Amino acid sequence: MNKIHILWAEMKKSHRHHFNNRLVYFSLFLWPAILFIQAYFSFSPFNLGEDSPLTRFVAADQLGLYLIIGYLAYIFFWSMVQSAWQMAYERQQGTLELILLTPVNRTLFMFGRAAANLIEAVWLFSIFAIFTVVYIGELQIASIWFIPFAVALLMLSAIIWGGFLNVIFMFSRDAGILYTIFEAPMEFFSGVRMPIMAFPIWAKAIAFIFPLTYVLQIIRGFIMEGKTVSDMAQPLLLLAGILITLSLLTYWLVNKAERHVKKTGSLTLF
Repeated sequence: MNKIHILWAEMKKSHRHHFNNRLVYFSLFLWPAILFIQAYFSFSPFNLGEDSPLTRFVAADQLGLYLIIGYLAYIFFWSMVQSAWQMAYERQQGTLELILLTPVNRTLFMFGRAAANLIEAVWLFSIFAIFTVVYIGELQIASIWFIPFAVALLMLSAIIWGGFLNVIFMFSRDAGILYTIFEAPMEFFSGVRMPIMAFPIWAKAIAFIFPLTYVLQIIRGFIMEGKTVSDMAQPLLLLAGILITLSLLTYWLVNKAERHVKKTGSLTLF
């Protein structure tokens, strides 16, 4: 079967199964918008003047831009955690067996599932974020071409992250603890709201585990600091290393899980 057909078929299935109600889109817009507003106004009681400790990391007039970029990227990665978490319902509904029996490449299937849920989950909030960025201003972009490059990088990183998580959640009997580990800590430690340079050393070590950390560093560098690709070479290389590692782990885990199923008849690997 053509690889494109595999990806497209899973995208269509995910759309019909998870995004068949307009209220779903409304909630996917309302929830992240509330998070952004809550984060923005949580800074209001504090000193944001030139002598504020925060200005060592983020200029006060760029705080809104800093936060909207953070939450836009976070929604991309959060939607992947949600996509993986829904694997529990596949197990309950008996469709997990169909996934394993279908004659397609399971690795492509995982990435197709991630891509489908990503596009559906983020497009409405992305429109809100674009209008917010235009309204706030304070952009410092060296080249207009860095914007589509940053968007493509964000989408690719989120899809690879999502494919990896889908494999783990697919073969885990109880993924509740994994959801707890990957959802809230990713928001806090990746620098969505708070610059990671303000963290203690132990928190910085956790931050650099998440690919979202590097994605935010790169996008904010392009949009808020006017940096070029050469300026961001180090985080780009680190991100590339993480994405390649995740892709290889996804492929290895899928093959290991399939051998486990054939040998034991059990769908539970973790």
